[in-house]
Amino acid sequence: DDKLSSALAALAREDLALKVEQDPNSGQPLLRCMSGDHLQLVATRLKDRYGLEVELGTPPVQYRETLAKSVHNIEGRHKKQSGGSGQFGVCYISMEPLEEGAGVEFESKIKGGSISKPFIASVEKGVREQLESGGPLAGYPVTDVRIILTDGKMHTVDSKDIAFQSAGKLAVKAALEQGGTSLLQPMETVTFSVDDSMQGEVNTIVSRQDGYVTSSNPDASGFGLEVEAIIPSANVAGMSDALRAASAGEGYFTRAFAHYQVVPDNEIKSILENGPQSKQLMP
Repeated sequence: DDKLSSALAALAREDLALKVEQDPNSGQPLLRCMSGDHLQLVATRLKDRYGLEVELGTPPVQYRETLAKSVHNIEGRHKKQSGGSGQFGVCYISMEPLEEGAGVEFESKIKGGSISKPFIASVEKGVREQLESGGPLAGYPVTDVRIILTDGKMHTVDSKDIAFQSAGKLAVKAALEQGGTSLLQPMETVTFSVDDSMQGEVNTIVSRQDGYVTSSNPDASGFGLEVEAIIPSANVAGMSDALRAASAGEGYFTRAFAHYQVVPDNEIKSILENGPQSKQLMP
């Protein structure tokens, strides 16, 4: 709320190591601190100075799903009749996986007017909404796919925007079920700034977090190291305390989104148990 936002802004002004952002997915305040102890200190100050008790937690990891194999000639049919004019729309799609980072592409190969242009746009809207609503594996949004609208049917009276949106959603749902999906995890580029004697310690920290070092170079001063690594987002939050302990509080790191990567088979089960569809997956 406004009181919390004002309090966090005031604390950030006096504590230059505290960065306050807004999580784009949840809308909740996102605090970037030097360590777990630093985060607890911020919470204590919020309570003592402003009477605000906050619940601390780790931001949810933004997993994604992608199509496992191409599928073709998938039908989406919406037909509803309840007196008077009804609703009718049919579309046929193909869906294929794309390279990492491609996002969602929609292409129409409709010829001969089997679906008019306004209803092609309706199909696309339904397709994109269904992909965003989550895949069949764990309910995470689907990305890096191309959807090709190949054919369809419409009715001169009963075809409507909402009917073709629904047809697009049904086609995508069927395509994902038939083609299956793989789970993707966000990876981050993490840059460590440490003393030049700490290469081994950083390598150990990165390895324990299922990451890998991509480069190691002297920093601008010539007395330190900048070590760059790729680490799963899910594992980055717990590194602050490990680095602080290894470097006697002198080392720090920055982080930035790098790309999505397929989740290893041995990690999928635990992620599914905490995903959007976890209640459906529990015995």
